[in-house]
Amino acid sequence: MYTKEFQTIFAYAKDKVDETEILLSAGNSFSVKINEQNVESFNYADSKGIGVRVIKSGKVGYAYTEKFDEETFKHIVDEAIENAKYTENDDIVKMDNYQKNTDSPNVYSKELDKVDVTDKIQLAKDLEKYAKEADKRVFNVPYAVYADGKNYSRIANSQGLDKEDTQNYAYAYVGVLSAEDDDKRMGIDFHITRDFCEFDPLKMATVSVKKSTDLLNGKPAETGKHAVVFNSEMMATMLATFSGIFNAKSIQEGRSLLKGKIGQKVANEKVSIVDDGLHPNGFSTSAFDSEGYPTEKTVLIENGVLKSYLHNTITARKDGAKSTGNGSRGYKGTLGISTSNFLIEAGEHKETDLFTKHAKIIEIVSLQGMHSGANAISGDFSLGAQGFLWKNGKRMHSLKPFTVSGNFLQMLSGVEAIADNFKFDMSSNGASSVLIKELNISG
Repeated sequence: MYTKEFQTIFAYAKDKVDETEILLSAGNSFSVKINEQNVESFNYADSKGIGVRVIKSGKVGYAYTEKFDEETFKHIVDEAIENAKYTENDDIVKMDNYQKNTDSPNVYSKELDKVDVTDKIQLAKDLEKYAKEADKRVFNVPYAVYADGKNYSRIANSQGLDKEDTQNYAYAYVGVLSAEDDDKRMGIDFHITRDFCEFDPLKMATVSVKKSTDLLNGKPAETGKHAVVFNSEMMATMLATFSGIFNAKSIQEGRSLLKGKIGQKVANEKVSIVDDGLHPNGFSTSAFDSEGYPTEKTVLIENGVLKSYLHNTITARKDGAKSTGNGSRGYKGTLGISTSNFLIEAGEHKETDLFTKHAKIIEIVSLQGMHSGANAISGDFSLGAQGFLWKNGKRMHSLKPFTVSGNFLQMLSGVEAIADNFKFDMSSNGASSVLIKELNISG
């Protein structure tokens, strides 16, 4: 696809620059939100764009367009050349015809593309309907949403690389507000898939309502140090918040607490953290990254020991390493590094077993303030939380909102047990429920 467009750009750039890379993205997105069984918002959008990256006399320049015609393609090449003149970064950039990944899972479902829009709308309506019927304490369903999308990407460079990929996905979520007396609590459940038949609106609505009503009538949390269990969703949230500490660019710039720690123990031996660009159930799975470099499963922490950082080809060259296939950019942007399917590997315990390991445990099921309350450089965090008090393996009652604080690396060192209830969130971060020996709780 788009062969003529690529040929036009390469032909024009051939005698003007040393190397050229073209990144194209084209796709569509759909979403519908329901309120009182009416469509509150309905969005469908097509998008496509081409970004070029050129190297001229060792300098790198970028430009992009969303207008597809010959004159515009020539213009963005000229613009990229002009931008390269002002590049102050001394990074050595090289392009190559990187090998193809032969074992990449299929991330495109033809059947998903065939689902009728009326069925999508009905799913969202059912989410709201079942949630409202589930419990008389439900007074509002602010979120009853279905969405899906499809994306085609192609990357090619003047060294002969030419790769393409098509992906699609669908997700739905329902958010419920329940109240009793003056206490109001939110509960949310979601599901992401490539199989529309997997959606179960009754189950999702029931789960979200239970999450909401279980939190009602909380009692104050006791201030002090407590054993804590992050449920799978909140552990994934914690991982995502501190994912940047594994970014090789941050390491090289001295902005990560993992700098200089390769080969050192940085977590409990029960902890293994990986970034898996080829995960069969991941929604950031792709055969190649934004440089066309093959993706892979990268073990970052293995049994508590730091093994690797996340690299693109530029940071890898600086470290004398190889790229991990985590080069990242959209057609509008410059090259960086990002996670793909980022996860802590599941343990062998049942989730209920985690609550039997201490006489008193606080379960955390909701976190707030991730942007303002977490310092990715120091690893320190102080976050608003909601959850429950457990005693001797039994859930006693919900807690009024409280604060949980600590340090991310110290928290990983304090891991005592990991459950087997692994789940990805909607941003391709995954975790199971995790028991932490001790964190600071302020009621």
